[in-house]
Amino acid sequence: MRRPSVLVFDVNETLLDLSPLAADFEAMFGAAQPLGEWFARMLHGSLVSNHLDSYRPFGAIGAEALLIVAGKRNVEISENQAAAVVAGMADLPAHPDVIPALERLVDAGFRTVTLTNGSTRAANAQIENADLRVFFEKVISVEEVGRFKPDPLPYRHAADLMDVGIDQTMMIAAHDWDVAGALHAGAQAAYVSRPSAVWSLPDDLPEVTATDLGGIADLLIR
Repeated sequence: MRRPSVLVFDVNETLLDLSPLAADFEAMFGAAQPLGEWFARMLHGSLVSNHLDSYRPFGAIGAEALLIVAGKRNVEISENQAAAVVAGMADLPAHPDVIPALERLVDAGFRTVTLTNGSTRAANAQIENADLRVFFEKVISVEEVGRFKPDPLPYRHAADLMDVGIDQTMMIAAHDWDVAGALHAGAQAAYVSRPSAVWSLPDDLPEVTATDLGGIADLLIR
């Protein structure tokens, strides 16, 4: 492993905890389980958008996905209700391990940015509301290039913004598809195997893998 110059962090699930949204899903569906299906459908929608060259905001895809999940369960919700749940993603807290790990990584001389499928406005709100702004040079959204991760373009865009080669960046994510996308684009990558994360690809796990960001920081600082 080469020491990366820039660490590029995914946001949802990697830095921020989605579990507070469970209350919204319990209120709508009587259980929190549809939360996972909803998030997966959001990702599916973004991949279809890439394939069809029809970019639209991740929040809009999220509202559409929630209406589909509700329809499958014969639960009636309005477009406004769906949009309100998606808007709740702006107020998610950071996982407990995030701030201590970021403090160590910044102190060790790493440059840090975020790269998310969320819109520019939503991404900035998330980082501000989770008290993480101080740690990042830039909050980067795929909206700037009109392609969702894991398309190569967002990863290369992040490297260009930071004025480094793609191979000098390392994507840190709790999603196997995000890790794979970064590696395919020519970046390095690290996998955070959080309890909600499942590595489902036939490829081996990356060299830098840990159960939380503290473990990732240990490996990088060593």
